[in-house]
Amino acid sequence: MNKSSVFQQIIVCILTTILVTLIVFYGYRPVSYDLDIGSVSNRDIFAQRSFIDTYQTEYEAALAKNSVSSIFIRSEDLSQHSIDNVNLFFNIIAEARNQHLDEFGLPVDNWGNIVSTMTVLLRQEFSNCPSDSSIDTFLNMSSSAFSLIHDRAVSMTELIVMDNLNTDSLSQAIDSKMELFDENYSEFSIYSDSLRDVLTCLLMPNSIFDRTATDEAAENAYLSVINNPIVVDKGTKIISSGDVITEHMYQNLVDLELVRSDTFDILILVRIAFYMVILSSLLVIYLKRSGINRFFDMRILYMLVVVFIIPIVASVYAKELSNMMILTLFFTTICSTYLGSRDGIILSSIEMLMMWPLYSFDSEFILVNIVGIIFCATTASKVNKSYNSAWLIIIPSIMSVATVACYNAIFSAPLASYIESGVWTGVSAILSIILAVGMMPIVELFSKVVSPVKLIELSQPSNPLLRRLFLEAPGTYTHSMMVSSLADAAADSVGADALFCRVASYFHDIGKLENPVYFTENQSDGYNPHNDLPTMDSVSIITAHTNDGVKLARKHHLPESFIKVIEEHHGTTYPGYFYSKAIKEANENNLPEPKVEDFMYKGNVPSTKESAIIMIADTCEAAIRSNKLTDSAEIEKLVRKLIKAKIDQDQLNNSGLSFDDIEKIITAFKRVYSGMNHERIQYPA
Repeated sequence: MNKSSVFQQIIVCILTTILVTLIVFYGYRPVSYDLDIGSVSNRDIFAQRSFIDTYQTEYEAALAKNSVSSIFIRSEDLSQHSIDNVNLFFNIIAEARNQHLDEFGLPVDNWGNIVSTMTVLLRQEFSNCPSDSSIDTFLNMSSSAFSLIHDRAVSMTELIVMDNLNTDSLSQAIDSKMELFDENYSEFSIYSDSLRDVLTCLLMPNSIFDRTATDEAAENAYLSVINNPIVVDKGTKIISSGDVITEHMYQNLVDLELVRSDTFDILILVRIAFYMVILSSLLVIYLKRSGINRFFDMRILYMLVVVFIIPIVASVYAKELSNMMILTLFFTTICSTYLGSRDGIILSSIEMLMMWPLYSFDSEFILVNIVGIIFCATTASKVNKSYNSAWLIIIPSIMSVATVACYNAIFSAPLASYIESGVWTGVSAILSIILAVGMMPIVELFSKVVSPVKLIELSQPSNPLLRRLFLEAPGTYTHSMMVSSLADAAADSVGADALFCRVASYFHDIGKLENPVYFTENQSDGYNPHNDLPTMDSVSIITAHTNDGVKLARKHHLPESFIKVIEEHHGTTYPGYFYSKAIKEANENNLPEPKVEDFMYKGNVPSTKESAIIMIADTCEAAIRSNKLTDSAEIEKLVRKLIKAKIDQDQLNNSGLSFDDIEKIITAFKRVYSGMNHERIQYPA
């Protein structure tokens, strides 16, 4: 491939990417409105796609954050302080009680002073001191009663402060414990009021505000709403005609990129361009890694670009009708028909992804298109010998509609969604394929590629060239028919285009029509005109039949792929018989041996599997017929010898055939000859 073609391909790829980017940008960019906060809308505005309502989401998140209640936790220090207060109170009382009697058990004279001192001390220790009556009760009760009350007061305090207590819950806890005290120690219930007074005055709430936990809870509440945003469905009316634009409405317009702004347009264009560059890179990588040399023909590349862009342009307008327009099948049908199912699936999938922004990145669009592309590509692929336009239309359409039904069933969609999506999918699939089939003659006219329909048409015996071949060169005609059978079987065994190989084989030797009697298969009376010609003249006639065939093919407007086969079916080999004859003549006349280059065919080595298969079939058929072989082992031996010679002469280097393919081709040839040479029963004379 020359540098000029490579440069042209690069330019075409770049321009195509730019063009597709601009088309998608034009179709994806929403209609913008010249509105601002406080202005009045003169129309109803609907969401053209589902979007996140950032304003309402932020509002709900802030509301959730501010609604979080303050978090209080139990303080161990405050709890212990309450226990210490109770213990201290009773210890002070106990100390005063111990001073009430002297060493002889008689009341002391200064008891009043002792009580006064004790009272002052209690007032100093406790800001909220129990009442004087409660203090007197504790001073005057019996020792056993005091010990029990002291013990119960501390135990009750320890149980109470185990909970997280605020002012209200502390009062309730004290009441609860006092009820249990009255039930369990009814004989001491006369002291209940005093004990309650002590607990009420000396116990304090042990619950403190935890700012860190409160802030964390508020933040979690905020994030919970942010992570589950409010989504406005496609088609929802976001602004009514006559509405004054609020901050919320304006933010919705911004989220939908409906506010007229050059900045927004540039941002959208950059995003679309970046997306397209990634997909174009995938396309280039696929083409390079797959080694597809049929794209080297610029006419085919231009054809692909045109049919690639047509569905994208159509989608700019079709998307307004429905998101379920699978227009990609137009390109899939044409691409798969001429290039095969693998290329059709890969290239169509990339085209579908390029169209995806136009359909608001709808997941159902992707699923239905993938199914449609796969079934359309496998049905349209020219690898199959059978070709039926009706099935090509019916199968992808039915499978696409079935996929729509499955998708809607999974998401429990309403019946209306089933009907709407199914109808648009079926109609768009049928129309896309029908238009593609109808456009194929135009594609063939400008790109010189050949479709299965065209191949079938060319294979008809009424074709002028085949009719001439049958009448003017019957031996070549018979040879071509046999080559076609071999090539068909071989191509089918290695996954090449069998139908193409069969039909192209019919025409590979049409150049012999210029001088049919100079080829042995057409010599019926035993006369060989080469006996009367100089060797080099014979060589010129024999090797010229490839160029003559190319001229005749162009005159009759045969497909370019046929012309390539005609040009390549002898590669750069040479007719061995005449070369050996020339060497013998040179030796007899004491002349230098001739150069092999002077005897070579003026063609090129096979550039495709199909062309190489026809070369091998042509060589093997001629040799087997010449040697009149019928034994399977002998046929296989000769076929291997001939193929090895082609390999040694570097004739198969660019064909794409592997050694495994060669073995499959040999097996296919054996099978064909086995069918031809089978024994028949002898009929009576």
